[in-house]
Amino acid sequence: MAHAKGYAGTILRVNLSDGSVDSMPTEGYEDLFLGGRGIAAKIYWDEVPPRTSAFDPENRLIFITGPVAGVPGFGGSRWQVCGKSPIHNRFSYCNLGGSWGAELKFAGYDGLVVYGQADRPVYLLVDGDRVEIRDAAHLIGRGAISCREKLKNELGKCVLNLKADLNSIKWYCLPCYTRTR
Repeated sequence: MAHAKGYAGTILRVNLSDGSVDSMPTEGYEDLFLGGRGIAAKIYWDEVPPRTSAFDPENRLIFITGPVAGVPGFGGSRWQVCGKSPIHNRFSYCNLGGSWGAELKFAGYDGLVVYGQADRPVYLLVDGDRVEIRDAAHLIGRGAISCREKLKNELGKCVLNLKADLNSIKWYCLPCYTRTR
């Protein structure tokens, strides 16, 4: 996790359309923007065309931490989810607590940028350098909490459940579980 100015140094990128996973350096953003929301806004500004709607594959859903994520006793459990909101069709963000952001940082990533559209239900497994887009057919028909519990039991790891469906939901709760170390 050690990197300049409190950042891990890498932002993970996942393209659901073609199943590719790559990364980009955090360097270049860390001096220009204070914290994760600023970095997310810059990524969004550079990559999402203005006329893109919230449910277009060209939109970005950005999960991002800041430089103090993972720092004990300093409120370092805060992280952001950013992207175009389907409610008002503008860039928006939400600030979340819990240890998921710190776990992302401990895995070596400052953020996660998700875009594209999968042709089937999938979930993302991030375990350090191992990043896999996995089939989620066994989760179809389950509610958010049930999905989280099923994945928690299968993986025994930190689980952030982002369940989207064909109904183009306009709001969602992110139930999260983090294993104890």
